[in-house]
Amino acid sequence: MKNILLLSIFTIILLGCSEDLLDGTQKGTIKGSVRLELTNEPLANVKITTSPSTLTVYTDEEGNFEILESVPMGEYSIKAELSGYVTEVEAVEINDFDQTVTIVFEMVTDETLNSPPTTPELISPANLSTDLPNHITLKWSSSDVDQDTLTYRVLVNNNTTNEQLEFTDLEIDSLELEDLHFGTTYTWQVIVSDGINEEVFSESSQFTIRSNPEYRYHFVQKENGNFIIKSTNLEESIYITQSTQSSWRPHKNNIAQKVAYLQTIAGQTHLVTADLNGENSHQVSQIPVSGFRPDVMDFDWHTNGSRFIFPSFDKLYKVNYDGTGQQQIYQTTDGQFITKCVWSYDGSKIAIITNNINGYEAKIIILDGNGNFLETIFEGQTGAVGGLDWNVTGDKLLYTHDVSGYQDSEFRQLDTRIFVYDFNDQSSTDLSELSSKPIGTIDLDPQFSPNDAQIIFTNTPNDLISVKSIHIINLDNEDEDEFPRELLIFNGEMPDYE
Repeated sequence: MKNILLLSIFTIILLGCSEDLLDGTQKGTIKGSVRLELTNEPLANVKITTSPSTLTVYTDEEGNFEILESVPMGEYSIKAELSGYVTEVEAVEINDFDQTVTIVFEMVTDETLNSPPTTPELISPANLSTDLPNHITLKWSSSDVDQDTLTYRVLVNNNTTNEQLEFTDLEIDSLELEDLHFGTTYTWQVIVSDGINEEVFSESSQFTIRSNPEYRYHFVQKENGNFIIKSTNLEESIYITQSTQSSWRPHKNNIAQKVAYLQTIAGQTHLVTADLNGENSHQVSQIPVSGFRPDVMDFDWHTNGSRFIFPSFDKLYKVNYDGTGQQQIYQTTDGQFITKCVWSYDGSKIAIITNNINGYEAKIIILDGNGNFLETIFEGQTGAVGGLDWNVTGDKLLYTHDVSGYQDSEFRQLDTRIFVYDFNDQSSTDLSELSSKPIGTIDLDPQFSPNDAQIIFTNTPNDLISVKSIHIINLDNEDEDEFPRELLIFNGEMPDYE
């Protein structure tokens, strides 16, 4: 009896000293997977341990793990641990030789362990930068140790008007800004969020846009279904008008330091002026500029910037630059519409194009500076007629004519060429032929350069759908029978060069 008691005590002591590690010859397998609870996404590198201790393993890229034939029979707690996630524990029992137990852990993030993003660093433009173009890209940098998805808010404040722009839900660390105001200082700041912690604010930074460059070239493009006006130095372009309403036929006046153009206002076409940067627009015409096709019609600005002429059906009007003093100065005798008009440089003569309601039966008529009839220099030919621009001395006049004579309801032109009419000998010279106009294209809207050494114009295929481009012809070529043309602006029309 005493020996039996001693054996029992010895067995108890031996079992009590075995700690947690079990060692037996009959072992089973524990395997399983670890997933993110909300999305079932597999989690890699999750640490898997057992209590009592066996082997420590880590999940693979698919979130799977396996403790293969290394677990003695018994009861175990299986623990799954990963930084940033709540630790999960599951109980299992191995009670048979070669038994396999399968476990699926579903883990959730532990937001209390999540770190906020770093404070955004504003990279460019550098703080207090000056003389910047009005189209810039803001760049910044921020990171997150937990590799959370970051979103940004950017605040841009106009320091002159205190107007603030806010750009939200940005997922990249850059932002393009266009059409910023010339001569204006802006303050900007970036706010980053990881969706878990409080937003992190950057410091503020300032930059200043250069003064209005006042480029000499103006042209028109199509954007969002409307005409827009831009100015350019042939290296960069700036917006003068926006695509919220259609604006076309730009004319810059260097004395007035303004740009004028036609614009759709309340469904009608009106004459408008604006600062050279497009700001402070002002409607000049009191009656609409009306007649044949608004996109074809044109107006003109007196050289001294004091007044305009513009057509409305069969009448020609004069109006002061501020919209006052509007009066009729001419009316066609045959009821034809006036489509284009242009003042000579000294204001002593006016040239107009008249046509019927379909744009044909065109005439080019010369008036004196007050609107009195002087002579007709073009009539009796089929095909569209357009253009109009005087040279500085007033003895030459540019115009265009579709020499194919083609006429249809779409006002399609097939072979429109630039002509220069010489009042000294009443002759017309085909400049398009001398400059080798490509077959199947048409030349439109010619204008003398300020020094009369070049002609700027639009060229486009005659299919009504191709992109239009602006070209220039050099008239100072040594070979008087050949005037080379060169591309100036791709995707542009209705050029103005002052």
